[in-house]
Amino acid sequence: MGLRYLLKETLYYKRLDGSPKRMIYKFLFSKTPLSRLVNTRAYNFFYKKNIDKFTKEHTPTILQIENSNVCNARCIMCPHTKMKRKQRIMSFENFKIIVDEVLSNYRSIKNLTITGFGEATVDRGMIDKIKYVNEMYPWINIDLFTNGALLGKELADELLKRNLHKVNFSINAMEKNYKKITGLNYGLVRENILYFVKRKKELKNKFPLVNFSLMVLKENEKDVKDFINLWERHGDSVMIYRPLDWAGSKKIESVEKPPFVKKRWSCIPLWQSVMVDVDGNIIMCCQDYESKVKFGNVLEEPIKKIMNSKKFQEIREKHKRGDFSMDICRTCDNWINSSLWWWVYN
Repeated sequence: MGLRYLLKETLYYKRLDGSPKRMIYKFLFSKTPLSRLVNTRAYNFFYKKNIDKFTKEHTPTILQIENSNVCNARCIMCPHTKMKRKQRIMSFENFKIIVDEVLSNYRSIKNLTITGFGEATVDRGMIDKIKYVNEMYPWINIDLFTNGALLGKELADELLKRNLHKVNFSINAMEKNYKKITGLNYGLVRENILYFVKRKKELKNKFPLVNFSLMVLKENEKDVKDFINLWERHGDSVMIYRPLDWAGSKKIESVEKPPFVKKRWSCIPLWQSVMVDVDGNIIMCCQDYESKVKFGNVLEEPIKKIMNSKKFQEIREKHKRGDFSMDICRTCDNWINSSLWWWVYN
């Protein structure tokens, strides 16, 4: 990881959320000798105080909507092929109801993330949904996650007319291993992405910020250096991250050694995010691809009633006590993030 790369990533996070501290904390506590301090007695004392302070008064800042749970890819690290939920695309009417209900009750929300357990661009009505948020809630930052395979010139041009904050291209491999890992056509994806960044430059748009991501697997671990060298020239950020096992449903052998002593902490999305699946259910986290843990349906109930429900509050309290015995949490391996992210978001 070179100095040039680190400086670029620091600038990216400063532009993304107004502060470079996310990149700085992540680097210091995972890539330097300071990682030895993580989850020591002193670290845990101050870290817990930080969590207690954050959870006492914090209200959600992110609304995540799964506009589609249909996917055109067949990624080997993803359990989508065995998902039992009915695959569908969220209607514009339901999207509008959800956005209006959540944003009118949680003025603290500043970001809308369009993502879920599917490919967002499968939704042919996605542009209309983005346009609605731009017009009715112009202060909301919209982030889009996509594999880029369906991002033809027409869709790219339409997206670049909208007020988008960030577009994340989940690429996950170089050409040699791409088909095996994702099931998609590398040449087509690369062409689509390069057109998008070329048009953005021609239009002199500062936004959306463009991020490229790769989940490190045995099949692509040798691609990491080349991946960074290629894509950092075309965007604002390149994210390399360890695999998650979707709450125990997809066993993936990690090629990275844990950078610090393992310990489980509360998950910040329980306080930071409102997560809505394609059917309007408020779910606990993005690892719950079957929407097993539901707190209510925002198409049928007021959002504050759902978020303040006994079931939701009990899960929050259990997390704060270090009790992860509930479904999904019990088998989740997202402990590395939980040991760092409370510094980042406070």
